[in-house]
Amino acid sequence: MFTTRKKPVAARLRSGVSCGALVCALAVTGAAAARADDFLGLGFLPGSNSSQATGLSADGKTVVGNSTVGGVSRGVIWATGTMIDVGSLIPGGATIVNAVAPNGTLSVGSSLTASGYSHAFVTIPGLVDLGTLGGNASEAYAVTDNGIVVGRAQTGAGDYHAFLHDSITMHDLGTLGGLTSAAYGISADGTIVVGSSDNGTTQDAFLWSGGTMTDLGSLAPGAGSSATAISADGHVVVGGSGTATPGELHAFRLVVGGTMTDLGTLGGPISFATAVSADGSVVVGVSNTPTVVAEAFRWTAASGMKSVSGLLTAGGVNITGWSLELASGVSADGSVVVGSGTDPNGDTQAWLARFSAGGTGLITPGVVAQSFSGQAAIGENDTRVIDGTLETFTQVATKDSNGQGKNGSPYSVFGYTTVDSDPAAAGLVGLKVALPDSMVAGAAVAANYVKTDLVYAGSSKMQGGSIGGFIARVPTAGLQWLFGVDGLTVKGNIDRGYLNGSGQAYSTGSTTANGWGANARIGWSFDNVMANARLTPFASYSYSTIHVDGYTETTGVFPATFNAFNDTLQIARFGADLRYAFGPEKWIWGTLNEAHRLGGSKSDDITGTLIGLFTVTAAPASVAQDWAEATAGIHLPVWANGSLTASVTALIPADYPTTYVGRLGIIQAF
Repeated sequence: MFTTRKKPVAARLRSGVSCGALVCALAVTGAAAARADDFLGLGFLPGSNSSQATGLSADGKTVVGNSTVGGVSRGVIWATGTMIDVGSLIPGGATIVNAVAPNGTLSVGSSLTASGYSHAFVTIPGLVDLGTLGGNASEAYAVTDNGIVVGRAQTGAGDYHAFLHDSITMHDLGTLGGLTSAAYGISADGTIVVGSSDNGTTQDAFLWSGGTMTDLGSLAPGAGSSATAISADGHVVVGGSGTATPGELHAFRLVVGGTMTDLGTLGGPISFATAVSADGSVVVGVSNTPTVVAEAFRWTAASGMKSVSGLLTAGGVNITGWSLELASGVSADGSVVVGSGTDPNGDTQAWLARFSAGGTGLITPGVVAQSFSGQAAIGENDTRVIDGTLETFTQVATKDSNGQGKNGSPYSVFGYTTVDSDPAAAGLVGLKVALPDSMVAGAAVAANYVKTDLVYAGSSKMQGGSIGGFIARVPTAGLQWLFGVDGLTVKGNIDRGYLNGSGQAYSTGSTTANGWGANARIGWSFDNVMANARLTPFASYSYSTIHVDGYTETTGVFPATFNAFNDTLQIARFGADLRYAFGPEKWIWGTLNEAHRLGGSKSDDITGTLIGLFTVTAAPASVAQDWAEATAGIHLPVWANGSLTASVTALIPADYPTTYVGRLGIIQAF
């Protein structure tokens, strides 16, 4: 067995990344979804050319937003490959979805009612009207996993106050002393609420906890501020605040109990933070540039504020024609960002990008497709294991006997160890019986270990066993022939390597592979072509096939689901054996042949899904079609009726690394 794939793999991506998980959902509903290479545009509802993303679940798999159809806003959820219009409180009424719960099960917003005013709702599923604080209208802006909702609602006096709905009652959170307030964010446990309130002088960010609303101040005295989100752990608040310079508004980050930190801008006078990761380390939002262009940003302490489009471009992502104007949601680990912008057709469209959890890099579909393409080497190596066992059978039948039977008994046992530099190893034991007319038959079982080196420093480690046998006619002179069969089953772990941003990452899963193979060989032996030498020209055909079961990775930043695939290998060999005897039961031999991969050899495309992001179809990596095989071996008696055989085979393809197979065998006649 040996691998004939180039290292590193130069993947031949036939169709690359296919329909993305979110994009596929849109395609199912007839939407004209867009994708700019490694960047996902989330498309529109049928009949629409406008969409916005407003929120994202903690795991980055559920996106909420809105799409306008016929001038009417429709709330939308993208999740598990399906695009859902959340409906409305009255038939055909306008609906806006503002947020989704961290676990992705609930969404909130506002929807038009029969009164002509919009009311806050929560999906359970179906829209549930949360009512008001005595007035006409309300709107929900955030929700916890257990259904605690916050937002703003009109009171009987006509003012809007921040509210908290505990799934039974809507509670007025009051104000900082002025007339109005609104709640925009809530901690994961529902105990801390942030928002904005009139304090009688300015509109300031607030934090509400335990029944008390606290003014968080601003970046400059009296400049005004608003808090838009709080980290899941309740420790970090983000939003926007005025500065000492009139007309400026800057994004801020505040560790509860501390003071506001100015996150700056992308060169213009205005920025605003809209969302924060679970631990508060990643902040996203919008900022304008020196030319007053709105740009989505992503902030970390290490990198500072960076435009999302700039990060994508630096990562090699083609977003030509896109203007990414607002980032509105971020996953718990900061790796997934959603927002809205202008697409190449000039339409407003929601988008999604995935970054490494801790840095500014991102995983791209090109990297993913290469890591998928490399998985084909698993099937390739398994078929080569089968072919290698069949070649061992050939050696047992044609190189390890010099006449049939010992001491009148036709039976002998043999044991072989095979080691491949790729690497792989097998231990094989069997029984051989001499038959009339220079024929021999044998059967064996083997234990197999197969380690396959994959792209991006990945690997698979498979263990299992095989069973097979052969029958052959091997006279010292005249017609020789052989037929062998072998079946293989292996299982083990696969560590798929890939680049996560600029760093190395791995995702691991387990799978099983089952296959079988057969070979046939025909030749003519010429005895004593020179003193004590035998020459046997031959031709052979080998067929091996393997089925690798589908599996789902359970670890890693970007786990994937792989579909089952098959690999088939057909090899024709043409060459000659030369054996020289230098004593009783002592001989050396050499084999030189050309091997050619026949046209029926193929590996299926590797298909699957990068969970929560996009589906992938990758053609298998290129493999050698022709190679030379050179073998040198020796057979020696070592004790009564026992002998030892050792051989080394070099497999030499053009433009690919040479690999080596070593075989060590012991034969004991009864």
